[in-house]
Amino acid sequence: MSLEIQTFTAEEGLFYENYKLIELTCILSVQILREFIPASRFKLEGMRLMKLFLSLILSFSTISLSFGQADSTAVLKNTGQHIYAGVERCQVCHEADEIGNQFGVWQASKHAKAYQTLLSDEAAKIAKEKGLEKPANESPECLECHVTGYSDPKAEYGEKFEKEDGIGCESCHGAGEFFRKADIMCDIELAKANGLIIPVEEDCLRCHNERSPRYKPFDFKIFNEKIVHKLNPGYKCEGAEDEDEDW
Repeated sequence: MSLEIQTFTAEEGLFYENYKLIELTCILSVQILREFIPASRFKLEGMRLMKLFLSLILSFSTISLSFGQADSTAVLKNTGQHIYAGVERCQVCHEADEIGNQFGVWQASKHAKAYQTLLSDEAAKIAKEKGLEKPANESPECLECHVTGYSDPKAEYGEKFEKEDGIGCESCHGAGEFFRKADIMCDIELAKANGLIIPVEEDCLRCHNERSPRYKPFDFKIFNEKIVHKLNPGYKCEGAEDEDEDW
């Protein structure tokens, strides 16, 4: 799957915004000046005032840039797509012990086996009892809470995504294609701006509710403790400068 993502540094993004402001100002200035300056004097007086306007705008742009981010933090332009990258993308960084091995916690959880449960005899029995027309592993009623992103109407999937991974990282943390790279993830606010979700109880209740044929009373605090996967307190996140696009 080929995905073209437009990237900007913080300075480039701010410069682009100021450039569009200058462009708009020039167009409006010409229109306004034509209303008030006779055509015979427009070339002389109009150009003089235009230079003044441009000088003021350029000064504003310089000041804005000086207050912009001084580093070259990459900013991904999130187009509103929900592209699920797959747990293999998350594993690259989050399997390391130094960061807390969040991948290992997920892999040992029932979430990781959510799709496999649909292949069981019990799932087949439930599907029959519910009058489903297809097997459990093919029924939308089951897949929406057993496969990451299935219930998302905007869902698209990356090359590394596998439905067999069940309820993966992105089920709770959001489609990750736009925030998965280290230079985004190391800035939590930037990651959130590009789609990262810090899940709360309401997010869990989308599936852990009485619609489930195997529903058990859901206590968020108790169940959350079973899958806690925090970063190690001493871990220092650093964005990679030369990242392999295939990771």
